[in-house]
Amino acid sequence: MFASRGWMRLALILNLAGTVILFLSFQATSSNFRLITTKDGKSALCVDQRAMMIATPDGGWTIGAQKYPDWENARPAAVVNIEHPSFITLGFILTTLGFLLQFLSFPSPKSAAEMRLELKGFQKAEELKRKINPHTGLPHSSKLK
Repeated sequence: MFASRGWMRLALILNLAGTVILFLSFQATSSNFRLITTKDGKSALCVDQRAMMIATPDGGWTIGAQKYPDWENARPAAVVNIEHPSFITLGFILTTLGFLLQFLSFPSPKSAAEMRLELKGFQKAEELKRKINPHTGLPHSSKLK
């Protein structure tokens, strides 16, 4: 039922619309937090170049506000905000419908019996063409005037 180009186009448009709406629903920015792991196994949560919590390899914690040397090599943590909560639901619904329509729009494969029947039809059409003169497109008994 859905195996047509129109349905496939609609599915692709729904996927695109869902992706755009999902993109518009979120906003991501960098924070002043950095999670740092050193080569000796220490991990630290740093804010503005100062370590707030340091986890040691033996499982202990140090809490303080000391300057942390690996601040410059670490990347800031991302802060993701949801700007339009209704867009998330709408975006996922549109994307899901688009993928469902794409899945349903592929024609089902032909069985071996259907392929044989189609081949016989092509063979009959070829035999009919052989009975017609290939130069004029008319049967052999007809003559041009």
